[in-house]
Amino acid sequence: MGSGSLNAMSVFESSWRPNLTRDEAVEMVKDAIEAGIFNDLGSGSNVDVCVITKDNVEYICGHSQPNERVAKEQSYRFAAGTTEFIGSKAGAQAGGAAAMDVSA
Repeated sequence: MGSGSLNAMSVFESSWRPNLTRDEAVEMVKDAIEAGIFNDLGSGSNVDVCVITKDNVEYICGHSQPNERVAKEQSYRFAAGTTEFIGSKAGAQAGGAAAMDVSA
């Protein structure tokens, strides 16, 4: 697991119980991964599941797509110079607060 693992672990710790059915376990894993997706900006947007049993390996790609990407409602491009830039952090620490022209 990655950056959403703490969120996922909280679901595992609160939902796991002995003798889960296959479907219950898949649902718990889906909920755990979705917790990572929705509570961590670095996590993905869909849930793929792999069910491993003694006799079989089953891949379920696209099991859940809770955060599908859609077309943007508008353009988020801004003309150069729209946002003022007031020096760098190093310059501000040295007492420099003069505006810098970064439009070139």
